[in-house]
Amino acid sequence: MNDLSPLNMLKIILHRWWMLVALILLGGVAGWIFSLFRHPVYEATAVYQVSLDEQQLVNRGLVAADTLPLQFADQNLYLSPAADLFYDPTVQSSVVTGARSQNIQLQGSDFNPNVFYLDRRGEQWFVTVRSADPATAARLADIWMATADSVLRDAQAHSNQSVSLQLQHDSVQKCFAEMDFALANQCAGTSFTTPAHLDAYLKELETQMIVEQQTGRGIDPALSFFVVSPASLPIHPVLYATGLMIAAGSLIGLLAGIILVQVLRPEKLQ
Repeated sequence: MNDLSPLNMLKIILHRWWMLVALILLGGVAGWIFSLFRHPVYEATAVYQVSLDEQQLVNRGLVAADTLPLQFADQNLYLSPAADLFYDPTVQSSVVTGARSQNIQLQGSDFNPNVFYLDRRGEQWFVTVRSADPATAARLADIWMATADSVLRDAQAHSNQSVSLQLQHDSVQKCFAEMDFALANQCAGTSFTTPAHLDAYLKELETQMIVEQQTGRGIDPALSFFVVSPASLPIHPVLYATGLMIAAGSLIGLLAGIILVQVLRPEKLQ
């Protein structure tokens, strides 16, 4: 009779308990051997804050006041360029250079989302790095955050300049659109002698705006950045810890043992 009741299964397992114990021990040893060939991986996280001043967007005429607070999708239009910059080739190259200056042998190919990853949780962004050495993981997380922070602030300075040039352009253009030439010069604080001179000036401002916008990399002036906390030294590995490998091997051995004693169960149990 093919009785698969829990009671019968327990009787079968107890009948061949030695096989179960042997496979658990074998699995634990296999896990221990595996851990000898895989170094433990540690994870260090620095915390960075990115905030969006939505009222500033309203003041600049980019969004309507009745749309506040913005939905995540709308916020993300301004936040995504900042997140993308963390993986920008310029940042990657600077992180590699900074790491080598601290005697950390980091290659460009090591800079990938499996080792360097950014976890965005609202305004707080968790800058995380994994390494076989806990101190290296912490130092790399700090280097990455500091590098991205510097690049973000530099890009934002260009975006601020672009907005300033746009305001200057619009102010001059408004004065000359509403007044005669002499009064317009007084209004704009300029001294153009001909319309051609004015047009050349406005085109030069437009060219400068384009350059500043491109250099700004989409980092809006309404964003603000703040280093919340540097990475702390990790104590426990997140991958390939010897104890976890032994426990995992033992569990696999247990499951394999249960299956095996069922397959090899005796016809009759006394």
